Amino acid sequence: MDDLPDKLRRNVVVFSAAIVAITVFHLSFKPTGTLLGFAQVGNITPLKAWLALTAVLVYVFLRYWFHEDTDKERGLLAQEFDNRRYAAMTRHLAWDAKRYLLRRGRPRFLVDFDDFAEERLTRFADRRPTRTIAKASLDRDAHSPWGGKVRYSLYLQWADGNHHQTPFSERVYAFRFPGHVITRIVLRCALGTAIYSKSAVDTLVPIGLAALAFAMCVVQLAMAGVKP
Repeated sequence: MDDLPDKLRRNVVVFSAAIVAITVFHLSFKPTGTLLGFAQVGNITPLKAWLALTAVLVYVFLRYWFHEDTDKERGLLAQEFDNRRYAAMTRHLAWDAKRYLLRRGRPRFLVDFDDFAEERLTRFADRRPTRTIAKASLDRDAHSPWGGKVRYSLYLQWADGNHHQTPFSERVYAFRFPGHVITRIVLRCALGTAIYSKSAVDTLVPIGLAALAFAMCVVQLAMAGVKP
């Protein structure tokens, strides 16, 4: 097998698709056959056949997985996902402040809401602005990807035309996202990452197909192992 990334990817896709097809269409193995066109092979049991298929699948996948180009593509995908996650968190926190300013409920994601209510935002909220633009700037927490600190910059406008704009405050507010919001962000970011470019599809399709094929191999090995 050539170590060109396209050929390694093709090997994974073709072999994984073959395993999926064998499983889905319930194809069976002949008890006898030939090896390399001349060597006669007998007593081919389903267990032996699936062991061989699993071994080859693991081999071709590992060659693809540890290739330098694949490693680079995985790094780019991880960075793209992290950027999308950061942008989604920023939007949620900005909307959270906007809801509070428009008197639609207390912030849902701020841990220190009492301090938040006592700060400069309270007097703006009391005046009921008709238009609010809230921008959030996150201070990332290396130990908690779904928590940290946030700063706010606000643009407020009232019905009489008066407006007020504040820069990003020095005051930071602790935030933490609940589980259901994290799940929604992860799913959206994962989908966006998976389809954002051709290289993303070329990287994720072989990995996903190989994972499906490997799962089918495990099931078939288990079934073949318990049969007399």
